[in-house]
Amino acid sequence: MTEQEFFDKADKELEELNQHRANFMADKPPVEVGDIPKLLEIGNMLRNEDTNINAYGLYKHPEARAKLFSQIAEACFMMVVATTPTPVEPTQAQRLNFCEYLEGQFQKIIKKRISSTDKQALGELLDLLELPAETENQFIRDMAVSGLLAKEK
Repeated sequence: MTEQEFFDKADKELEELNQHRANFMADKPPVEVGDIPKLLEIGNMLRNEDTNINAYGLYKHPEARAKLFSQIAEACFMMVVATTPTPVEPTQAQRLNFCEYLEGQFQKIIKKRISSTDKQALGELLDLLELPAETENQFIRDMAVSGLLAKEK
């Protein structure tokens, strides 16, 4: 595979991912029963501040993150209603509070990722890349959140 073929393939895959994200953001489908286990799994990762979650994807696309958190909250409330003898539908304020909780947990994951970044390796990379000042700060945040330069444990 030539370099150009590699970049063409990468561009095509990126275009497909962006199309999937656009499709996800275009509508507000109800949470299906089949979606609940995966949404609860992601919610559990957030609750446990699990850094194995795709923090970078959620960080780079806050609108998709908000929609995902809303769906997680809906899935959790669906389970509560389904298992409660006298179910009461949650209020909008309760739904908002749950989404804010998930966002807070996500921010803790981001802080863990940042604190585990190998600053020396990041500094060496910055020296090699010689980025313009206007893009350097964003690059530093992206690298820290991505976990690519995490310290060995």
